[in-house]
Amino acid sequence: MKKKIIVLFVLVLAGLLILAGVGYGYMGGFRAVEVEEGSFGPHIMIFATHRGPYENLQSSWDDFQKSYEEAGLKKCHSLSVYLDAPDTPPEELRTIIGCAIDDLSDAERANLARRFPVFHIPAMDAMVSEFPFRNGLSFMLGAMKVYPEFQRVMQERNFQPAVAFEVYGDADNIQKIEFVMPISEPRETFAPLEAAFSGNGP
Repeated sequence: MKKKIIVLFVLVLAGLLILAGVGYGYMGGFRAVEVEEGSFGPHIMIFATHRGPYENLQSSWDDFQKSYEEAGLKKCHSLSVYLDAPDTPPEELRTIIGCAIDDLSDAERANLARRFPVFHIPAMDAMVSEFPFRNGLSFMLGAMKVYPEFQRVMQERNFQPAVAFEVYGDADNIQKIEFVMPISEPRETFAPLEAAFSGNGP
């Protein structure tokens, strides 16, 4: 009887490990991370600010989404800009959440500009990587997989990006997360985004 229980336990444990492996693979956990040199921008974005831990970002996104939908924006090509180093105290972390509005007409952009601050992202050389999006856990798993590889490349090439971008695309139908690290864009480019946190922004 004892032997049967042990065998059953082993089979159940093996089954759970297999399911965990399948789930991890589905999420992209076994995917090799590729970092390549590419380009990013130009883009025009409307944005809102979030100060505090990244795990509280969803609440700010929900508020922002409600606001841009009320303003008439039907589809948000979503992205985030992370302004601070990873070792910044969580309560001091500054994140820009936004929608790229490049595809809108001048009239539509002007309407949104009356409701939200606007930032023009210039064209820039960047290191880029992608990670598949499956569900909300992809935000965490993607960051855990991609950023260590970025760190390795940054050390090899001896550069420190001014900010970090994450691009999600259609907020209602995210297919992948694009990670972007500007190579030589100066920090001054993003001064308007920093100013938005002091109340002196656009």
